[in-house]
Amino acid sequence: MGFATSLIGGALGFTAQVMSNSIQKIPLSRQPWMHVICTGGGAWAANKWSKTETELLMDINEIRAYKGLPPMVGTKYYAPLVPPSQPDDS
Repeated sequence: MGFATSLIGGALGFTAQVMSNSIQKIPLSRQPWMHVICTGGGAWAANKWSKTETELLMDINEIRAYKGLPPMVGTKYYAPLVPPSQPDDS
């Protein structure tokens, strides 16, 4: 979805490969193609996660609209898991 999502996912993938090499007690820069593959895989997974979360929110809002309930609060960038609270009339 966004550049930050790709950057964070790529960093997590790269870190996973470096930690794997560290745990195996081999040089951190061994198999550099695995660093590239894990960075790309991490970026892809983060983007997929973000897209899936947005699609789930849209599906939930569609079901809630069908049942006559208010939609869950969510914007393009933020999707909390609770419906909006109603203001008190007191």
